[in-house]
Amino acid sequence: MPTATPPQPVTAATQRLSDAQTAMRALLDGAGLRDAKAADVGRALGLDKSLAWKVARFVRDHDPSHAARHMPGSGGVDIVLRAAGARGVGDDRIAAVREADRALREFVEQHAGDRRSFEAMFAAGGRTGGLELDVRRELFRAGSGAWGVRARTQFLTLALRPSLTDAGSIDFVKVGGFVELERLREDVPWIISRLTLNDDAGRPVNQVTREPLEPGMEDGMALMTRHCSHPIPRIRRFTERGCMYDELAPGDVGRRGAITVVMGEKYLAAASHVRGPSNEWAVYPLTVRTPVEGLQFDLMLHPDLAHFGPARVAKRGLLEDRPRPQGGLMKLDTEAAASLRFPVEPGVSRVPRYGELIAEAFERAGWNDTDGYRTFRADLDFPLIPSEITLMCEIGAS
Repeated sequence: MPTATPPQPVTAATQRLSDAQTAMRALLDGAGLRDAKAADVGRALGLDKSLAWKVARFVRDHDPSHAARHMPGSGGVDIVLRAAGARGVGDDRIAAVREADRALREFVEQHAGDRRSFEAMFAAGGRTGGLELDVRRELFRAGSGAWGVRARTQFLTLALRPSLTDAGSIDFVKVGGFVELERLREDVPWIISRLTLNDDAGRPVNQVTREPLEPGMEDGMALMTRHCSHPIPRIRRFTERGCMYDELAPGDVGRRGAITVVMGEKYLAAASHVRGPSNEWAVYPLTVRTPVEGLQFDLMLHPDLAHFGPARVAKRGLLEDRPRPQGGLMKLDTEAAASLRFPVEPGVSRVPRYGELIAEAFERAGWNDTDGYRTFRADLDFPLIPSEITLMCEIGAS
């Protein structure tokens, strides 16, 4: 898979930051403060704790995105330069810091406009996990307030095995839902699942046989009641414009009204597992439309699907609802999915009683236990909304 090349402005920003760090390190060396701790820098130069800490972190950070967050303000740089001059640091080192700082701030103004946007350039360029996580956390908080809903976890588990009724096809067990979903306003209904039934011309697009793992629910609802919160969440099913929606009804607000909703289904002969010109990759997307603190997406492969390669994770934003690139998602940058063993150990899942849930799903589907299944996981904190997280496996010759 190709690796992303940082956009040119990010590369230039990294160089400006590196120049400023190099000049500030030389200044501290001239003051006899090479590799000094923040407290020592503060005492030697007479700086307050906050400024001393910023300077010490700024010169130490090798990740430019972290350095951008700790960059002293222009007033702080002036204070440091005056203190360094009083300590006898040479004019050449002081001038080098002043010039590097000027070039850096001009870049920020021209290409980003402000410090926060400058920091966000690194997150957008894929330079850092920490900064991007902060941005996603802020989006979660803002989205929760704007839409009036949030959840601790969204999860989906797909278990695949060769079909027992259709050679060359695979059957699925699908289990998913939300853990501790809260409404922040009582008048908020929320769609928790949707299924496309017809295309724009009204033709059926979903001919796959679907069966709830726990039969007998009203309207064919697929709730797994033992794993839902009680009383059982009220869900309304309706069809509109060729899609079938399951919508959570309005209810109590806040932590006391938090619900957990878990749904489980079996899909029969849902897709081919035989490699062909138009079936080289098995691609399984999960759409994130709800502000959630964490996402867990597992793919379980039966031992007889050994020709499926290890899963990879692709992530793409859906803000523009842009169609997938021609040729599918394989042209997007991906990363290896984490490998997992069943039964899972305590603390390995974001979902309470996860091992029990999967065991029950297999039992209700009439499948054997999870022995021998290869399991892959995509696990994210504060996933972007809206976005699509995809697990994909290359299909080899069976």
